[in-house]
Amino acid sequence: MDQNISKLAGLIKNSPRTVVVTGAGISTEAGIPDFRGQNGIYRKLGEDRVMRIINIDFFRRQPEEFYKFYRQYFHFPPVEPSKAHVVLADMEKNGHIYGVVTQNIDNLHQKAGSKKVIPIHGNAERYVCPARHCQAEYETSYVDNYPEVVPRCSQCNTILKPDVVLFGEQIYSYIDAREMILSARLVIVIGSSLTVYPLAGFVREFSTFTQDLVIINKGPTYMDHAAQIKFDTNHTGDLLEKVNRLL
Repeated sequence: MDQNISKLAGLIKNSPRTVVVTGAGISTEAGIPDFRGQNGIYRKLGEDRVMRIINIDFFRRQPEEFYKFYRQYFHFPPVEPSKAHVVLADMEKNGHIYGVVTQNIDNLHQKAGSKKVIPIHGNAERYVCPARHCQAEYETSYVDNYPEVVPRCSQCNTILKPDVVLFGEQIYSYIDAREMILSARLVIVIGSSLTVYPLAGFVREFSTFTQDLVIINKGPTYMDHAAQIKFDTNHTGDLLEKVNRLL
């Protein structure tokens, strides 16, 4: 383990552009439940049911049923960024990493102080008015305190939408996320089994051009064979802290 930590620090030192890709695993260390984990809602409720409801068509057709479900299962507990989030922000501040592409919608990278973050699935702490002529934005507190199940825009009365990518929608910032990953010299994947596309495809595409891929994840991923280093751990913060000390 210590040898690989030194090796990772060396890769970062020699990389002119390092990009970090994060999935649910980095946020479980902060207390955010993993939807696809052992106790996640995909296991408890069935992936088909979740995908049917957290879907753009269902949101448009049955907004009340959508919001009943969303309020119950997609309301994150108030948590602080994990040690891993904080260390990554520090590494960016000191020029060791260029930016982060994340699948997570919990806003923890931004709260920790990371500046260059591309949240391809959106931000659950924000709601937007989908009306083209309006597009007002609201914080969670507005929706939490709204007197009805379905929140509406205070300016035009349109039903608000969580600012997250629902099934049936395109990811946010597709071109920017792909470009950030493919322009890196070193990509470090943290807390993702690399099963969700298109992000997994971006990492796969990157790995065909260079060998500087590092994976930090509890359990196997679909790209372990392509990684120069693979760490199997759920103590990412401690690991990154050791790496950061060597930089």
